[in-house]
Amino acid sequence: MNKKISAVLISALMVLTMFTALVPSASAAKEVAAPYEFIGVVNTTTPTDFFNLAATSAGNPSLLFYDLDDEIGQEELTAISGSGADAELTIGEGNLTYSTTNWEDPETPGDYYVAWLGAKYFVITNTSTWRISEKLFDEDDNDDHLLRVGESLSLADGWGITALEIDVDGGEAWISLTQDGEEVDNEVVTEGFFFIYEEDLGASDDTVVINFTVETVFAGMNTNLVKVSNIDLISTEVVEIKNGDDDVIDGYTIATTTGTLSMDNDDDVSLAGDDVTDILGGRFGIRVNEPETMAAVVRTITEPGTYELIGIVNATPTGDEFFNLAATSAGNPALLFYDLDDEIGQEELTAISGSGADAELTIGEGNLTYSTSDWEDPETPGDYYVAWLGAKYFVVTNTSTWRISEKLFDEDDNDDHLLRVGESLSLADGWGLTALEIDVDGGEAWISLTQDGEEIDNEVVTEGLFFVYEEDLGASTDTVVINFTVETVFAGMNTNLVKVSNIDLISTEVVEIKNGDDDVIDGYTITTTTGTLTMDNDDDVSLAGDDVTDILGGRFGIRVNEPETMAAIVQEVIVGGGATATATATPVSPTATATEVGTNGEDGTEDGTAAPTEAPTAEPTEEPIPEPTPEPGFEAVFAVAGLLAVAYLVLRQRD
Repeated sequence: MNKKISAVLISALMVLTMFTALVPSASAAKEVAAPYEFIGVVNTTTPTDFFNLAATSAGNPSLLFYDLDDEIGQEELTAISGSGADAELTIGEGNLTYSTTNWEDPETPGDYYVAWLGAKYFVITNTSTWRISEKLFDEDDNDDHLLRVGESLSLADGWGITALEIDVDGGEAWISLTQDGEEVDNEVVTEGFFFIYEEDLGASDDTVVINFTVETVFAGMNTNLVKVSNIDLISTEVVEIKNGDDDVIDGYTIATTTGTLSMDNDDDVSLAGDDVTDILGGRFGIRVNEPETMAAVVRTITEPGTYELIGIVNATPTGDEFFNLAATSAGNPALLFYDLDDEIGQEELTAISGSGADAELTIGEGNLTYSTSDWEDPETPGDYYVAWLGAKYFVVTNTSTWRISEKLFDEDDNDDHLLRVGESLSLADGWGLTALEIDVDGGEAWISLTQDGEEIDNEVVTEGLFFVYEEDLGASTDTVVINFTVETVFAGMNTNLVKVSNIDLISTEVVEIKNGDDDVIDGYTITTTTGTLTMDNDDDVSLAGDDVTDILGGRFGIRVNEPETMAAIVQEVIVGGGATATATATPVSPTATATEVGTNGEDGTEDGTAAPTEAPTAEPTEEPIPEPTPEPGFEAVFAVAGLLAVAYLVLRQRD
C-alpha cells in the first residue's frame, strides 16, 4: 500500500480513537444543586432535654474531620437545648460545646496537626498562643502531575508551580513557585529530590509552606516533561488563638490547654422550627424539622465541585474480619437517607471483608448487604415512601413487583414561589410551570405544566386549591406526578402575580424491582418481602489500598487508606451538577438567552475554612478540563470517511 495513504489511514484511526475517548462516561455519583446541605447527626431523645446532639470525628466523619491514613480526627461537638416548654428551642449559655485535640504526624515526628471546624490544620505553635494553618494539599506518592516545560500547575490560594526548564544531562528541573501570578521562589531540583519553600509564620523557625517531589525529568524528541508528586501545602493565612479569646468566633469563648482547644457559647442560641440556625460562625447549622420534634447538625457546601464525603469508618476488627463496616440511616444520615420531618430513613448497609491474610482486602460473596424498608406518609395515609441508595422514592407499587419513583421536590407550606403572569418556574427533570393568565374577578389562575418545553397539561385553578397532574406509572390507578397549591392570585395595577407553594413532584422514570432480580444493579441479587428490599453481592469485591472501590453500582464506594489498616464507606457528591433543588423562575420569551451561572466566591464561614472535601485536585493551567461534548455518533464516522477520500485524491494527484 502507498506509504502516504497508509499514513492517512493511521491518522484517521487516531482521529476515530480520539472521538471514542470523547464519549462521556456515565457517573453514578450523587448529583445535587448548589448549595448542598447534608445531615451530619440527628438528635437523641431524653426525658429532660428537648434536643441532645452529640458528634465525634470517628462517629460522624462527614460532619467533623477524620484523617483516614492517620486514623484520627479528635473533634467533638455537643448541643443540648431546653428543659420545659418555654426553652425547648433554646440552647442555653455554655450548652453548645466544641473541642479538638492535636495529634503527631506518624510519618513526620515533631509535626502536629489539629482538626479545626471540620478541616485539617497544621499546628505551627501550641504553647500559650496557638497558631494553626489550613492544610490545602495533602497528597501522597501516588498523586502526581505531569508538566511540559513552560506549563504551570494551579493550586489553591493562588499558588502555582511552573516547570521553567530542564537540564537534559544532569536530570535536573528548574522550578518556579508563584502566588497570584508573582514569583515567590525558584529552585533547580535534581530528579528524585524535593522542592521546599518556607516562610515565617510565627514559630521559632521558619515553617515549610510547600513541599513536593520532583519525581521525573524527561527529555523527549519533541517534548520535555517534569513529573511532580506528593504535594504538601499549607495556607500562609494563620489563625491565631489565645486562651480566653472571644473574638475568633463571635459569641464563643475559647479555652486552651496542652494540645486541646475548646469553646462554649456565651449567649443563648435560639432555634426555629423548619429552619436552620447557624452555629460556630456559620461553619455548621442546627436544623429543626417542621413539627419541631427532631433536630440535626448540618453542613452546607456552597461551592460547585466534586466532593467525597466519608459516611462511616470501620469498627475495630473482630476475629478474622479485616474490615467491618455497618451504617444505618439514623446513625449515618450523610451517607444514607434520613427524613427529618418523618423522623425515619430505614436503610442499612454492611460490608465485611476478609477471613485470613489472603483475603484481607476482599469482601466475599454475600458479605456486602443493603436493605431498606418503606414507611407510610404520616400526613397522607395510604402513600408510602422508601429510601433507595441514599435518596427518597415514592412507592408506586410494592406487591410482587415493586415500582418506585424518585422524589424530585418535597416542599411544605413554607416553600413558595411568586410568578408574574407569563413567567415560568423551572423544576427538575425538565418540568416547568407557567402562569399563563389570571381571572381578576374570580381569583383564579390559568397554569400550564410542561416537560422539556412541551405542554403536558393546563388547568384553571381557584386560589387556595391544588393543581394535580397524574400519569399511569404501573399502579392499579393513575399516580400523582405533581401536586402544588395555588396559594395566591394577585391582580395589581401593573403586575399580575400567582404564588404557588408546597410543590410535590416525583419522576416518571420508574425503577421496577422483582424478587430475584440480578440486573437492577450489576453484580447484586435483590430479594423482596412485604415492605422490604434487600440485596447482596453475587461475586467477591476486591478492595485496594489508597483507593476507592465502587459498590452498589457506584452509588457508594469503599475507600481503604494507604497503609491498608482502615476503611470507610464514602459517597461522591457532584455539587452544582444535578437537578435543581430549588425552583428557578424565569420570564417566558420567544428566544432563550444563555447566561453564565456565577458564584459569590464566599464559603459561608467567618474564619475562611473550606467546605468539606478531600484534598483538591491540581490542574495544569494549559490543559483545562474540556467542557462536556455531545456524544459522537455515526456522523463522526462519515466525517472521517470524507477526510480519507479527500486525502486520497490529493495524494493521488501529487503522485
